[in-house]
Amino acid sequence: MKVLLVRPPYTRLRGVGQSAYFPLGLGYIASVLKDNSFEVNIYHAENPRLKEEHMLIDPDVGFDFRSAGYHRYLKGIKDNNHYVWKEVEETLKSYKPDIIGISLLSVEVASALKISQICKRYNDKCYVVWGGVHPTFLPDDCLKNKEVDFVIRGEGEYSMLELCQALRKGVSISEVKGLSFKNSGEIIHNPNREAIANLDEIPLPARNNVLYPESFDFRSLGSMIVSRGCPFRCTFCSSRNFWGREVRLRSPENVIKEINTVKKLYGTSYFMFWDDSFTVNRKIIETYCNAIINSKLKITWRTATRADLVDEQILRLIRKAGCVKLEIGVESGSDRMKKIIYKDVTNNQIKKAFEMINKNGISSGAFFMAGFPEETLEDLNQTFQFMKELNAGEIFLNILDPMPGSTEYEKCIKFGLVPENPDWNNFPFWPDAHYVRDISRENFAECVNRMAKWLFSKNKSIKNRFRRNKYLVLSLLKNDPVSLLTRTYRFIKRRRQCSDTSNFNDT
Repeated sequence: MKVLLVRPPYTRLRGVGQSAYFPLGLGYIASVLKDNSFEVNIYHAENPRLKEEHMLIDPDVGFDFRSAGYHRYLKGIKDNNHYVWKEVEETLKSYKPDIIGISLLSVEVASALKISQICKRYNDKCYVVWGGVHPTFLPDDCLKNKEVDFVIRGEGEYSMLELCQALRKGVSISEVKGLSFKNSGEIIHNPNREAIANLDEIPLPARNNVLYPESFDFRSLGSMIVSRGCPFRCTFCSSRNFWGREVRLRSPENVIKEINTVKKLYGTSYFMFWDDSFTVNRKIIETYCNAIINSKLKITWRTATRADLVDEQILRLIRKAGCVKLEIGVESGSDRMKKIIYKDVTNNQIKKAFEMINKNGISSGAFFMAGFPEETLEDLNQTFQFMKELNAGEIFLNILDPMPGSTEYEKCIKFGLVPENPDWNNFPFWPDAHYVRDISRENFAECVNRMAKWLFSKNKSIKNRFRRNKYLVLSLLKNDPVSLLTRTYRFIKRRRQCSDTSNFNDT
C-alpha cells in the first residue's frame, strides 16, 4: 500500500510568502510508516519547481501585496488549468498512491480540498486523510467535505500508522485513537491519543523520502525541533492545546544524532530549531549546547524563545554552541494588552533580554502582533512606540487572524466578529478583513500601515542588514564558505526578482 503525504500549496499560489522548507511533521510521519513496511513519499507542493516561478518574501513587501497575493490564491483555486494543479495530477498519476495524507493550516483549507477533489477524480478508491492544526480543532467541518474520508487529531505519527495498517488489513478502524471518520452519514470521533511520552522513540524525519528533491534547498533540510508542548498560556496561539501543556524534550544524544545525520547526508551546517520556546528547560538546553561543543560540530543555528527565559549565562553558552540568531515573541508594547493575551512578560524584561542578546554577539529578532479583538488605538500606539525603543536587529509585525484552537478565535465568535461556522474555503484575512471590535477598519489600516512602513524601512536598511547577518556570515565564512557563497547568490537573485513587481499587482 503506497502512501503520499502532502503539504498543499498556499504561498506558492499567492506568489508572496516564505522560502521553501522541509515539512518536518510529514517527515516524522513518513519515517514511522517507512519503518513499518509502507512505501511512502512526501510531496511538498509549496516548493516552486519551475524556473519562472517568482516568490516575493513577506518582510520586503507591504500589506497591499499580501491582499493581492490572497486574491491570487483564491483565483488559483478556481483555475483548473493552473500549472500547480497540473503538477498535482501528474504526481498522482506517476506515484499512484492508495492513501493521501494532507497536513494543513486554516489558511490552506481551500487548497487541501482542491487536492482532495483531484485525488478522488484520479481514483475514487484512494483514501484521503486530513491532519494538522486546523483538522484537529474542526474535524466535523473538515469531514463535511465528501472528498475527505478521515481526520487525524493531534500528533499524527501513530494514529496515521494504525489507520494505514487497518486499511491495509481491511479491519475495523474503531480502535484507532485520535481518528475521526464518517459512518453512514454520522461523524464518529474515536478517543484522543495520549501524547508521545518519549520523543526519542520516533525515528528521525525521513528527509530522503521527498518527491522532486531538486525543489529543496539543502539548507532547509536543517529544520529541527527538540521539544513538543508549551506550558505558557498566550491566547493567540493554539500550540498549547495541540501539543499539550507538558513540555516533552528529546535527549541530547538523539538531537546530536540528527544533526550529524543531516550534516553527513546533505552537507548542512545551518540549522533552524523551530521550538516555541527553545530555552524552556535550562538544564536540558545546557546539555544540548555542551554536547554540540564537545562533539566539535561546526554548525550555525537560530531559534526562538521568551524574554523571561534568557540570561547572560545561557546566552554565552548558546553563542559558543553556534547560535547566531535568537528571536523573541514581544507581541504588544501595551501592558493592558499583555494582560489580556496572558503574555506574562513585562516591557522591562523584554528590553533587558534584547540588551543581553546584542551584548553576547547574537543577532536579535522581535515578533510583534496587532489586531487583537480588544485592542484600542492607544494600545497600538504604545506598541509602535515600544518597537522604536527596542534595540532589535529585525522586527516582524503580524496581524492577528483568528485561528481555531486559540482563545482569540473563541473571543471573535463571542464578539460576533466571526460566524460560528465560517466558510474556510473563502475566509477573509487581513487586509481584506480585520477582527478588532473597537477600531474601525480604516483607522486600524492607517495605524498598522504606518507601523509596517517604518519597520520595513528599518529592516531593509544596509545598517540593519549587516547587523543581523554579520554573525551568520562570519560563522559560515569560517565553517562553510560554500554555503555562504550559495546563500549570497540566492539573496542577490531574490532581490533582482523583487525589484520587478509588475507581475504581482494584479488580483
